Amino acid sequence: MRSSVLERDPGAVPLNHGGEAQNDDQTKARLLAALRARFLLESPEIPVVDVIFDDLERILGEGAALTASEVASLTPRLHALYRRAVRASRHPNSGVRPATVAASHRLLFERFPPEFLPALAHLRRLALAVSDLLDELLEDMP
Repeated sequence: MRSSVLERDPGAVPLNHGGEAQNDDQTKARLLAALRARFLLESPEIPVVDVIFDDLERILGEGAALTASEVASLTPRLHALYRRAVRASRHPNSGVRPATVAASHRLLFERFPPEFLPALAHLRRLALAVSDLLDELLEDMP
């Protein structure tokens, strides 16, 4: 049995039997979801999605207890993901409400605090913002 182009490459534009691109809502949703995933995940400074959610759990989870070195290593990586998620959310069809981006927009410009407790608080705010953006960006993915 042959696999479809979408199974091999989820970012491919499906064609109908006449060779024209399909334009139905389900096809548009799959294409948009694939583009969102690629935009968010295909970057050398941003880890694969499982690692992102593992990091969010390490930062925000019930038993979260980070060391200063963990905060120092997680903050730049999470900040890079946050910037990328903000850029993706600015697309008119991103699925992200403008209020979600506005609520954490100041994180784009804040310096990373040098002291441990303020740095940990900053990282947790950053993790909450990333979590909120990803929730909305990935909400309607098929």
